[in-house]
Amino acid sequence: MEERFVQYHEREGIELAADSATVSPAPMVVRAFRLLDLLSMSEEGLTLSELSRKLQMSKGSIHGLLKTLESCRVVEQSEDRQYVLGQRMYNLATNVQSTSLRRIALPAMHRLATSIGETIFLFRVEYETICLVESVEDGSVHPLPHISVPLGTRIPLLTGAMGRLVLASWTVEQRRAFLRTHSLPRLTEHSIMDPEQFLASVEETARTGIDMCHEEYLTGVNIVAVPITGPTGLPVALLCVFGFVSQFDDDAMRRAGQQLQTGAEAISRLLETR
Repeated sequence: MEERFVQYHEREGIELAADSATVSPAPMVVRAFRLLDLLSMSEEGLTLSELSRKLQMSKGSIHGLLKTLESCRVVEQSEDRQYVLGQRMYNLATNVQSTSLRRIALPAMHRLATSIGETIFLFRVEYETICLVESVEDGSVHPLPHISVPLGTRIPLLTGAMGRLVLASWTVEQRRAFLRTHSLPRLTEHSIMDPEQFLASVEETARTGIDMCHEEYLTGVNIVAVPITGPTGLPVALLCVFGFVSQFDDDAMRRAGQQLQTGAEAISRLLETR
């Protein structure tokens, strides 16, 4: 791995660059960003001594800075005393990604809400959950009753259509390994609780690229969902429609699914070019 060295004159707070030297108005902030920059390039983390050498700062100064960053959950220390980026940094990165995703997806979501006549939901895929980051309601003058879900709502990853779409992008071995350590959630009487049945439905989802579930997440509510893929080809988000059983029957779900798939493919292409 290529190693980048950041030189820093601790006493005067001057960053030494090859072409020029600039005085920083906030030396501690500059130190913190240089430290985070180094940690972001290290897969296994760095020790206090390594950070002190690379930043050319005393161990005492580095230790104090690390403790401050640890208290903010920006940096963590592993069991082998290596410092790594903390969960808060990953949360910030995820929020930045979500902002870009929302901006790209919103035009298509507005078109889909109008053509389908239901609220369109955008969920971000996380490790063990999916998180609602945007929704667009149908703007009809006399709309039918719609499902409302608060932004920021997190749903277990293995929930119905959403879970099957994510697992459809994994290998069979990865799916089985995940199900061995994670239980299927029983949210309604219609939730699939048998792992083999769930895996069989994942195979069907992988074949079609669309998933429809009937009252598996909420009683009286059907869901259609499709994946939005990132540059790696893996799902980074899900585009969904939630509809009441009384007005969102199988025919309506199939029509919605086809439109969602077209919209999701367009969004995915835009994400690939960024």
